[in-house]
Amino acid sequence: MMKKTLILVISTLFNLSIISQDLSTIRLQPLGTTVTVTGIATNGSELGVIRYIEDGTAGIALYDLSQSTASPNNYLTNISRGDSITITGELADYNGLLEIYVSVPPTLHSTNNALPIPQLVTPIQIGENTEAELVQIDNAIFSNGGSIFAGNSTHDFTSNGESGRVYIKSGSPLANSLIPMGPVTIIGISSQYINPASPNILTSYQIIPRDSSDIIPGSLIFTTPVMQTNITSNSFDLSWSVSDSSNTNCNFGTSITMGNVINNAGNSLSHSMTLSGLQPATFYFVQCYSIKGIDTAFSNVGIYSTASNSTGKIRPYFNHSVDTSFAIISGTNAQNITTYFNDTIKAYMDLAQSTLDICVYNASDATIASAINDAYNRGVSVRYIADDDVTNSMIGSLNTNIPIVYRNSSLSGIMHNKFVIIDANSVNNSWILSGSTNWTNPSNLFNDYNNLIFIQDQALAKAYTIEFEEMWSGIFGNQKEDNTPHKFSIGGKDVELYFSPSDQTTSKIIDFIDKVDYSLEIGLLSFTRDDIGDKVIEKDNQFGVIVRGIIEQENVTGSEFSNLNSAGVNVRSHTGVQHSFHHKYAIADANVSAANSAVLTGSHNWSTNAEVNSDENTLIIYDNIIANIYLQEFEKRWSELSSTNLTNVHVNISSYPNPSRGNVNLESDFEILYTNIYNYEGKLIRKENTNTFIIDKGGIYFLKSFLKNNTFSLNKVIIQ
Repeated sequence: MMKKTLILVISTLFNLSIISQDLSTIRLQPLGTTVTVTGIATNGSELGVIRYIEDGTAGIALYDLSQSTASPNNYLTNISRGDSITITGELADYNGLLEIYVSVPPTLHSTNNALPIPQLVTPIQIGENTEAELVQIDNAIFSNGGSIFAGNSTHDFTSNGESGRVYIKSGSPLANSLIPMGPVTIIGISSQYINPASPNILTSYQIIPRDSSDIIPGSLIFTTPVMQTNITSNSFDLSWSVSDSSNTNCNFGTSITMGNVINNAGNSLSHSMTLSGLQPATFYFVQCYSIKGIDTAFSNVGIYSTASNSTGKIRPYFNHSVDTSFAIISGTNAQNITTYFNDTIKAYMDLAQSTLDICVYNASDATIASAINDAYNRGVSVRYIADDDVTNSMIGSLNTNIPIVYRNSSLSGIMHNKFVIIDANSVNNSWILSGSTNWTNPSNLFNDYNNLIFIQDQALAKAYTIEFEEMWSGIFGNQKEDNTPHKFSIGGKDVELYFSPSDQTTSKIIDFIDKVDYSLEIGLLSFTRDDIGDKVIEKDNQFGVIVRGIIEQENVTGSEFSNLNSAGVNVRSHTGVQHSFHHKYAIADANVSAANSAVLTGSHNWSTNAEVNSDENTLIIYDNIIANIYLQEFEKRWSELSSTNLTNVHVNISSYPNPSRGNVNLESDFEILYTNIYNYEGKLIRKENTNTFIIDKGGIYFLKSFLKNNTFSLNKVIIQ
């Protein structure tokens, strides 16, 4: 009935004065045909440039190709939900999605029209018959409930035994918001994207929710993810919040069936419980839930680890010079082992007594090959996972009895890990190796700037083993599941572990940056994610926070270097320097005793390919010594590069009168480009482009003035 009503409305509106065909007929025309269409827009700018329209017979996507040029036409920019339009363009296929590349401005007939009622479907009904139309799926449960909706990413869900996925665009109102736990109703636009690197039409269909109103939860819901804290060898705490006062419960056990129940009384929005009497270095499946009357809110089943009884030794190494003058404690100098990277890897492999699992992107080193063969010859069980589309010449030197699994070549992305697991089941001989280093000799082992990190911890080694086993069984890339613990207590240090693309690593990087209070250093080969770039800029604009960055790939497509530089972030390019800066690390609040210093490292470049396609691992280690060790490497590289941006120096800027009744005047020997004004809490209030301005509200303010001589200065003013 709704479709007939829409057809009648549109026919009446135009009185057949415009020659256009219904969308169901248009969708059957050959690609390249110029068509004129009429319909009601079902989205606006929340999905970016693209617009979807329906006319009661079908739907179709509209796209303005000029938006990616220097002189965009902006034909679709002002089209909003409910607008009735007619527009002309050419039929085209964009990775499976039928679109009209518009060639003229639309004719706007009316606004605020009623939208089509979403079709109630199941996940397997999302396809060509629903493409570009509003749909609704009930009783959907997200696989990663409690995590964050990462932008430019898909997120899987199930509904009544069927599987589907939603796509969240970077910049969407839903990006970086909490993924609901428990059943929800999903409304969105049925769409399609066939990845050209691994075309599979069966997995290409997706729903695009437009904003938070398109995801409708039940009456009692989790409002925060379940958080694990106070990890010991025999216990840990879990806490969460829900939307209404309720009691506190959980199911738990060492298998997915769980079997143990804790029921706590109470009636609260915030919940916490301690699981005790547990075993060291053991993983527990836990589902938390809260009950109010007949309503129950369930969390997703999470996997949580106890602490091990291992030594917890953490040993980073670098293959180029470091600046030990930045060491904060005697005996904690960063270790530059130059051309001994391969010997060091061999030395740890020589420790293996029972198992040696290797997962490395590319390798061509005889010393490491010898260590692997030696381990096999002394009875160690050796397994090797490699990428399928690089040379990997070292593998030809291995004993032919050593089993090797290659990544499925039909999938997008690469197997980009560089990790090793030694004796995972041993308390004191379990080691993992991670970092940024491929085993190519001499390029990555000796020439390019890289780090290795070795950690002696049984629980961490067992978590890496779960990921290894998943790939060993032939499951790679976006086929993998988020099925490992993420938080560990290692030698008294908090450590986090994430694998890509299953664990939404980008959201964890953003969270890492968001927690910075004083200083952030980033050292990256590749940085192309807009959402991380936006967070770095936001953090740099925060009063009292100093951000510095080294980026190798300055000029590649999508590089954030220019964006950061233009926003005033102090970044230096490593492009053109002999040998590549191959690191993928970030350092938070190093050398600040009052802060929770941390370092992030691993194989994950800050790119969309790493986030959604490639197999990667990322470690976050909260420890002032480890953070300082990485800072020693960063400071050495920083000193070798020329400045392209601002530094904080003592420049005499006078602010008068101070105190003031609102008028602020700034004077400096150098030209002031602009000034950021922060309140007493360090929140950015506004930006001023002149040296004279007014602050209306009384209080204490901080001024961060950016000068033409590539410096900035900080000043405090009091407004009475």
